[in-house]
Order: sequence, then C-alpha cells, then structure tokens
Amino acid sequence: MFNFVNTDPFLLFFGGFYVVLGTSCFFTKKPWEEFIDLFIEHDSLSLVMGILVLPISLSIIVFYNSWDNLGSIILMVIGYLAFLKALALLIKPSLIQGVLKRNFVRKWLWLDGLSGIALGLALLVL
Repeated sequence: MFNFVNTDPFLLFFGGFYVVLGTSCFFTKKPWEEFIDLFIEHDSLSLVMGILVLPISLSIIVFYNSWDNLGSIILMVIGYLAFLKALALLIKPSLIQGVLKRNFVRKWLWLDGLSGIALGLALLVL
C-alpha cells in the first residue's frame, strides 16, 4: 500500500510516531499547552516523563545502534538526545521545567508540530 524508501522497522515505527505526534502538536494546540502547564506545576510529571523516555531512548541506543544511512543517523542522534533528556528529567527536573516556563515554548508550539512531521517523514523516506 505505502512504498517507503526505508524498510527498517525501527525507522518506520519512529517515523510514524513523530508524524502522528507532530500532527497532534500542530492541530491540538490548547491540550498541549494545558499539558505543558501541568508539567511545569507538578514535579512528579517530570519523573513520569523521565521514566517513559529512558527505556525508549535506551532501546534505540542498545538495540538499533546503526549509523548506515541518513535515517539511521537521525534516529541515533534522537536516541542519544532522548537519553540526555531522560537523565535531566530524572536527576534535575527543574532544568526542563525552567525552559518550559518561558513563553516561547507556547508561542512556537506550531513549529514543534511542523518539525515533528518533518522529522517523521525524514525517518520514513531517508
């Protein structure tokens, strides 16, 4: 049905994930802003996010570990950045919350959506 350049399951999974997440971010701005507000107000959400992001990032780093093509390189960079984010969320949550407290995150939320869609499409076809 769909003819993607990539046939790698990891790239297809994460490409689809980022397309859906980016589309959600782009079209449902208000719920995302409410989530950001909750995230800022409650330190415990930082821990939950860290607990969720850590195994995903480690699975990319440990089980995928491929630097063969551009899509693979993008996914590996995402994996390492997500690992650093998980560490920050678990060890120093106020660091991430401080960034989110600035209004530019809410102001440019549509750009996060577009970049998520672009990143997902890149993983699917590069």
